Amino acid sequence: MSSLRQLLAAPALCAVTFLAYSNSFSSGFPLDNKGLISQDPRVHEATTGNIGLILQHSYWWPRGNSGLYRPVTTLSYLFNYAILGDGESPAGYHWVNLLLHTGNVLLVYLLALRLIGSFWPSLLLGGLWAVHPVLTESVTNIVGRPDLLAGMAVLGGFWIYLKSAEAGGRPRLAWLAGLVAVTAVGVFSKESAVMLAAVIALYELVWWRGRRRALICGCIAVLAPVAALLYCRWLVFAGEPPVEFPFTDNPLSGAPFWQAKLTAVKVTARYLGLTIWPLKLSADYSYNAVPVASGRVEDWACWLAVAAVVTVVVMAYRRNRTAFFLAGFAFLTLLPASNLLFPIGSMMAERFLYLPSIGALACLVLASYAAVPRAAPIVLGALLCGFAVRTWVRNADWRDELSLAKSAAAACPRSFKTHQMMAAALYAADATHANVGAVLDEAEKSLAILDSVPDSRNTVEIYRLAGECYLIEGAYGKALPILQRGVAILEAGREQLNSKQPLRTTANDDLYRLLSAAWLRLGEGEKAFDAAIEARNREPLNPAVYTQLGQVLFAAHQPEDAATALLEGMLVTSDMGLRQQAMDLYRGGLDRQGCAIVAGPNGPAINPGCALVHRNLCEASVDAIKIHLKTGRPAIAAELKKSFLHDYGCPPGPLHEALPDAPGQ
Repeated sequence: MSSLRQLLAAPALCAVTFLAYSNSFSSGFPLDNKGLISQDPRVHEATTGNIGLILQHSYWWPRGNSGLYRPVTTLSYLFNYAILGDGESPAGYHWVNLLLHTGNVLLVYLLALRLIGSFWPSLLLGGLWAVHPVLTESVTNIVGRPDLLAGMAVLGGFWIYLKSAEAGGRPRLAWLAGLVAVTAVGVFSKESAVMLAAVIALYELVWWRGRRRALICGCIAVLAPVAALLYCRWLVFAGEPPVEFPFTDNPLSGAPFWQAKLTAVKVTARYLGLTIWPLKLSADYSYNAVPVASGRVEDWACWLAVAAVVTVVVMAYRRNRTAFFLAGFAFLTLLPASNLLFPIGSMMAERFLYLPSIGALACLVLASYAAVPRAAPIVLGALLCGFAVRTWVRNADWRDELSLAKSAAAACPRSFKTHQMMAAALYAADATHANVGAVLDEAEKSLAILDSVPDSRNTVEIYRLAGECYLIEGAYGKALPILQRGVAILEAGREQLNSKQPLRTTANDDLYRLLSAAWLRLGEGEKAFDAAIEARNREPLNPAVYTQLGQVLFAAHQPEDAATALLEGMLVTSDMGLRQQAMDLYRGGLDRQGCAIVAGPNGPAINPGCALVHRNLCEASVDAIKIHLKTGRPAIAAELKKSFLHDYGCPPGPLHEALPDAPGQ
């Protein structure tokens, strides 16, 4: 009977896991999924070149440097996208995630049988963890895969170590070789897998049996891949500047030492609460979701809760070493992401609980059986059903960015980013922007949270979005101060980076174009012009900045200069919209001789033989050459100079000044 129960346990756990996640396969590519899968060309084709790029660059390359190196995880996205042919269809990615998670569920059950020694507690632990709602960020969210791979390495590696410690001779060597391989997969999938060595050491220390040789061999097998990871990270990041995490993503990065540590303890209490009562779940816990500790009642309640748990765990060392080890497992696997050792990119995230929740739930199961042994299966079974239902409901939140943002803003209203996510998702959902009022409602909530943050620590994206929406709404007076604050934040950030790394053009530089539009609508032509010129200097490859500059010049009664600006943008960006705007300007009264527009093979065309157009093109070509040089395209600049000298007969002086001839020419 016992063998039959254990035989049926595995398919039962698989079935429960599948049922809880059965509605997850249609969830798309929200948030980070776009950057790591849809917009990462390395995973779109299975070539040796792409594999080389994955191995030689960081996790977020080429979009940025987050200090993460996870080539195995990125290779798994390549496997889905190119080898399995899933491409932009999410179902295949979800199947891989679910299979990995199901494998981990079975490993939890096997390890529980070994550690707890009883069938029903072990089965209930496997079931509770399998369907726990907090795990959806790792399972339903496609790019939660690093947690699944690292989790499999820690769980599988621990099980392999136990086998190696009990074996001898060649079988031990085989188990240790497997431990090396599993650890390598784990640490090259997510850095937190390095805690496998600490878990092994804790196990041996709790039940010390004098197995020094087994412990040493096991640690060597684990630490060898860790050393390889450190070496590879050194090669990848040697030429990169130090990673600095945004204050608004993790306020602990800018908090005093002890205040940061006490806040991290407070977050640990929040994690315990989510493990027991995962009703409100959020994809984000940025500033000011968890206020930095300052001695409020909320802070003391969290500290006392953690102190009580630590006291109980210490007392359990003598009475129940299994519970002590499982609690230690939870602590060790949470430690790298806890901000207790060092600040990381996030103050709090549900994905960090993927492994720690095993230990916490195991202690809950043991406590239930100790308190009410007969009622424990019923209580835990009811809890399992509740978790499964909550997970099934939570899966729907991950469908797209709008559904995810709605759930995050409702569950975590104190986080600026949940409202920013909501505003951005609403903005993207309606191309006509008829919902601009709803967008601004969420944007204003985010701005209210960020208002007191100094410019040097603030984030600019929501200021840009709110400013643009106020412009769409026609509230130019409201748009102006928000855009000015955004520019101040942008410049403060650039000033901080100036001495540390080369400045790069970002989408936030578009703030100057929006600021120019606000000034223009408020009748401040000179300020609008200055902002438009700055916008062109910051984003010379963005056609919209030339449109804005043309509008400013036209409003200042300088239509010919406006035409020159549009032609300059056409020469730089090859944008046909700018060409059409220039043609409309000539037709609108600028071309009094009627020669600027002629019939061409593909419709109306600009006539460079017209004196007005010729003059405007020659003037535009000078700045266009300078911009091509500035943006690292000297060959195009040289070709442009040659064309305007010989084909158009433009005055050579300004062109030579923009691009002097090389010696010998």
